[in-house]
Amino acid sequence: MKLAVLGVGHWHAPGYLDDLVRIPEAEVIALSDPCPEAVERAAAQAPRARTYADYRDLLDAEAPDLVFAHAPHDEMTALAVELVARGLPFHMEKPMGLDWRALDEVARCAMAQGLFVSLPLVTRYFGVASRLLDLRAEGALGDPLYFSFRLFAGPPQRYLDMHVPWMLDPARAGEGPLFNFGPHATDLFLALTGPQPRRVTAWATNALYGLAIPDLVGYLVEADGGCRGVIEVSYTTPAGYQRYFSLTTTTLDYGGAADIGVIHLRDGGTMDVDGPPGDEGYHTYVRDCLRRFAAGEPPLVGMEQMVAVLRVLNAAQRSLREGGPVEV
Repeated sequence: MKLAVLGVGHWHAPGYLDDLVRIPEAEVIALSDPCPEAVERAAAQAPRARTYADYRDLLDAEAPDLVFAHAPHDEMTALAVELVARGLPFHMEKPMGLDWRALDEVARCAMAQGLFVSLPLVTRYFGVASRLLDLRAEGALGDPLYFSFRLFAGPPQRYLDMHVPWMLDPARAGEGPLFNFGPHATDLFLALTGPQPRRVTAWATNALYGLAIPDLVGYLVEADGGCRGVIEVSYTTPAGYQRYFSLTTTTLDYGGAADIGVIHLRDGGTMDVDGPPGDEGYHTYVRDCLRRFAAGEPPLVGMEQMVAVLRVLNAAQRSLREGGPVEV
């Protein structure tokens, strides 16, 4: 399987490359990024790959089977338009853009072609989250009542250290953690609760760093089915990641990590779930993405799911600006 990796300056690209070069059936044939230093760093990971400054030159010259595509948030939808127009199957980092309406048009074109487009909303691969999604598919989850997800990460200085200063520009990256981590939590809420959300109320703080982006964004999502979800995402913890997850339904209750824990059933029983651990999410995703593509299967998460997530994030944006609840 011949692979091209676009936007190797994105902070997730080194992790993907590290996995891809270790998979025997995968061959990284080409890399691109407008930053020469980023291309040089990526070429050290995939020394046999040809390198390009402009991804369009790469796509004109190469014939990859699958593209791993990355870009600043404000450039993602245009990159998706290019790949869909060329009929190239691809993976793309979230959030695929900053406007759900623009992405929706591209998604419709991709779906009309039957094009494979995969997104790494990797929380779905975590052990507890995956088991709850299986229960929903089996009709055993019950009616969701309450949902909460808190994903707290380290200071935004790390994005300067990783040579992606655009992550601190709200015009390019959106409201900081909202568009960075919000997709993971929002996707899980939508996947577990089902009905279209009808109202979002958001809040933000900017008490730690004095940047143009907030350090914490929280939002309440109210679904047509009555379930309420509280999501908080931030750059507030001194180091690493902290994740807190809970779901209450008419048949079960869970509170703890999203990967390993005990699901409590209302009939008195329990379900012990053992991994895989959360830090394996992206590694699991890479292998599953390639497997699904090779087998002709749809991706676990496609563009239509990302459009639904962006609708909620855009509603949260409007709520922050208007200072109250907004309809989705």
